Amino acid sequence: MTITINRQKNMIGFKISHKVRMKEVEKTLYNYKNFGLEIESLDIHINSIINDVGIAGVSYGERSSPTNAFSSSVESEVIKREKLLEILQSKKQRLIELDRLIKVALTSLEPEELKLVELRYFSKPKKSWIEIGMTLGIDKSTCCRFNRRILNKLDQFLISFSSLSCDFSAAFIG
Repeated sequence: MTITINRQKNMIGFKISHKVRMKEVEKTLYNYKNFGLEIESLDIHINSIINDVGIAGVSYGERSSPTNAFSSSVESEVIKREKLLEILQSKKQRLIELDRLIKVALTSLEPEELKLVELRYFSKPKKSWIEIGMTLGIDKSTCCRFNRRILNKLDQFLISFSSLSCDFSAAFIG
C-alpha cells in the first residue's frame, strides 16, 4: 500500500514538473523572436557601463567625523560597476547560448511542425488553434496533439540548458 501511494505521489510530482517545464518551453518560444533585441539592448548597457566615466567619487565637502570604511567611495563605485557589468555579460552569454540552442532544436522539427511553431509562437498577433488548423489543413485537436509532441521534443534540447543554468527563463531581462 505504501509503495502505491509513494508511486502516485511521484507521478503527481512528475506531472506537475512536466507541466511547468512545458510552460517554460512555451514562454521561451514566445520570447524567442525578441532575443536579438534583448542581446542588442544588453550590448548597449554593457558599453555604456564600460565607457562611463563617473564623477561620483569626487567630493569637496569636509567630513565632520572620522570614518572606519576600508575603501573609498570611488572604490565602492568601481566594485559596484564591475558586479553589474558581470551580471549583464552573464545574461547576454546565457541568452546567446539559448538562442543557438533553440535554432538547433527548431532544425530537428518536421516542416509541418515548424510551420505550427511559426504560426503559434512567432506570429503577431498570436493565432488560435483553429486558425492554425485551417492554415495547415488539420483540426484543432490534431494541432494541440502536434504542439504537445513539439514541446516535448524542444524540451529535450532545452533541458540540458536548464540544468546548466537552473532556469532558462532567467536568461531574460526583467
